[in-house]
Amino acid sequence: MKKILLIFCITAVSASAQEFKLQNPVMETWLISRLRKESPRVILTRDILQTIKKELVADPVAKAYYQYLYKNAEAMINLPVLERQLIGRRLLMVSREAAKRIGTLAIVYAVSGEKRFLTRTNAEIVALCNFSDWNPSHFLDVAEAAYAVAIGLDWTLGDLPAETKKMAVASLVEKAINPSLIVEKNSWISGHNNWNQVCHGGLSAAAIAIASDYPALAATVISRALENIPHALSSYAPDGAYPEGASYWEYGTSYTLLTISVFESAFGTDFGIAKAPGFLESAVFVKVLAGPSGEYFNYFDSSSGGDNSLDNLELLSWFSQKADNAIYVDKSILLKAIGNETTDGKHVSKMNGAALTWIVGNKATNTAPLPTNWKGDGKNPIAILRSVETKKSKFFLGAKGGSASQSHGNMDAGSFVFELNGVRWSVDPGNQDYTALEAILGTGGLWNTAQGSPRWTLLTKSNFGHSTLTVNDSLHKANGFAPMASFEGDSMTPEVEFDLSHVFGDQLASAQRKFIKVSDQTLRVEDEIGISPRTVEVTWAMMTTANVETTPHGAVLRQDGQTLTVKFIGFAKMEPRIKSLDPPALPYDKKIPGLKRIEFHIPVELLQQVNSKIVVELIGDNAP
Repeated sequence: MKKILLIFCITAVSASAQEFKLQNPVMETWLISRLRKESPRVILTRDILQTIKKELVADPVAKAYYQYLYKNAEAMINLPVLERQLIGRRLLMVSREAAKRIGTLAIVYAVSGEKRFLTRTNAEIVALCNFSDWNPSHFLDVAEAAYAVAIGLDWTLGDLPAETKKMAVASLVEKAINPSLIVEKNSWISGHNNWNQVCHGGLSAAAIAIASDYPALAATVISRALENIPHALSSYAPDGAYPEGASYWEYGTSYTLLTISVFESAFGTDFGIAKAPGFLESAVFVKVLAGPSGEYFNYFDSSSGGDNSLDNLELLSWFSQKADNAIYVDKSILLKAIGNETTDGKHVSKMNGAALTWIVGNKATNTAPLPTNWKGDGKNPIAILRSVETKKSKFFLGAKGGSASQSHGNMDAGSFVFELNGVRWSVDPGNQDYTALEAILGTGGLWNTAQGSPRWTLLTKSNFGHSTLTVNDSLHKANGFAPMASFEGDSMTPEVEFDLSHVFGDQLASAQRKFIKVSDQTLRVEDEIGISPRTVEVTWAMMTTANVETTPHGAVLRQDGQTLTVKFIGFAKMEPRIKSLDPPALPYDKKIPGLKRIEFHIPVELLQQVNSKIVVELIGDNAP
C-alpha cells in the first residue's frame, strides 16, 4: 500500500506541476504603463544602488564581495578585448566571459562612478556588438551575450556614448531577439531543461533593455517567456530535485533568479515564478546533495565539486533571503569563498552585480535545519540518507531512479554513491567534456538518447559505468523509468526503494532495489528480482577508486587509511570479479585514476536458490 500511495502521489504532483501557470498580463499597453520609468531597471534600481552603497559601510560581507568585484574590474582593464572565437560549435565561453566582464565593470562603475570602468565597459560592449552574430545555432550563446549587453547598457546609468547605446539596442534586436522568433529553430522556447531558463532569462533582460525603443517587441518576448518558463519550472516539482543534477541546477537556476530579479526591478512583480512547486525547496536539494567530503552526488552530467563555492553561495543568498533561512549561507563560509577567489580579471563570477544585490538583500535571521534524510520525487527521483552531523561515521548515501532519456541522462537508475568515515567508496564517473566527444561521436551521436545511440558506448553514460544492476550483460532500456516506490526517513533504520522493473524490459519480470541504513557504519542494498523467461544472469556492480582485495564472501576495500567490507549475504561463497577501468575500454572514455568495477555475477539458477533476492552489505571499520 505504501508503494502504491507514493506512486499515486508522484503522478498527482507531476500533473499539478504541469498545470502551473504564471500570471501573464503583458501586452504592449500593459508594458508601457507598468515599466519602471527611470533607469537602471534591469535587476538594479536607484533604490537598490543606494542600499548597496550604504551596506558597503555596514556589512563586511557586502564590502568583501564588492572589493572582489572592484579588484577584478581593475585587472580587466589590462586584458585584451574579447574576440569572436568558437570552440567546436560553441561561442558560449566568449558569451559567458562577456557577461563576467561587462557585468563586473558596469556594476563597479555604478557604485564607484570611476570613468575608467565606464570606458572599458564601453569597449567590451562595442566589441561584442561588432561580432557578425552571437551564434544562433547554439542559442545559449546568444542568450548569455544578450544578457551581457543588457546589463552593460543598463548599469552604466545612461552614461555610455550615444552611438554605443544605439548599437547595443540594435544588436539586442538583430542578434538576439529577432533570431529567437524563428520558432522552428528554437526548440528551447517550450523545452523542459536549462536551455529554457537560460534563453528566456537572457532575452527577458534584453527585452527590458530595449523596451523604451521597441515596446511591442519587448512585450512579445516577455509574454512568450511567461507562457513557456513553467515548462522548465515543472522540473523542480514536487520537492526541488533538479533532474539534471547539481551543476545544471546552478546554471538553470541562476538564470531563473536573474529573470525574477529583472521582472521585479522592471515591473515590481515576478509574475509568480518563485511560487513554482519545488522551486524554493531546491535550495534544500542542493545543500543535502553534498556529502561530508564536500563532493556532490554527481549524477547525470554534473561535476562533483561546487558545494560552498562562491557561484553556489551567490545563488543561495537569494534563497536564504526569500525563505528567511540563514542555514543556506554561512556568512563566514561566504567570506572565505570570496577570499579564496582570484582577482586577475579572468575568473570573476558571472552573477557579479546581481549577486551583489542578493548578498546585500540577505538579512535572514531564522535557522531551519536541513533534514538528515531527504527524498526528491519527480522526473529524476533521488534520495539522501545521512548520519547526523555530530557522528564521526559521516555516513552518506545518494541513490536514484529516473530515466536515461532525460536531458543529460545516463543509464544510472538504481545507482548510488556512498561515503563513510571520510571516504567516498562508491563513485559516479560524472561528466565529460562535450566538445571533445562531439568531435568523435558527432553532435547527433552524443546527444541521441535512442537505444542504439553511440552515447551508451561511453563509460560515463551507460550502466556499465555505474553502481547498479545489469541483466544479461545488456544495456538498460534508455526510455525505461524507475520511480521511487517508498521512502522512510524518520525511522531508526531509514530506507528508500526504487522500482527498476521498466529499466530492464522483458529481461526481468520485476526489479525492486532498496537501500537501508542499518547503522551509522552499515549500508544494506537489497534487490528483489522477478525472473522472466529471458533472464540468464544478473550482475550487481559497484564503482570504486579504492584498493580492492577479494574474499570468498565479497571484498575488502582500502583507501585513505580506512577499510570497507563489501559482503554478499545469503550464499556460502560469492567471490566478485574486479574489472579495472584505468585505462578505460575506449580511448576517448573518461580516464579516472584507479577506477574499477566490483562485479557479483549471479546466474538465474543461483537466484532461484535464494528466492530471487540479492543482499549486499557495505560495512565500515567501526561496525558493531
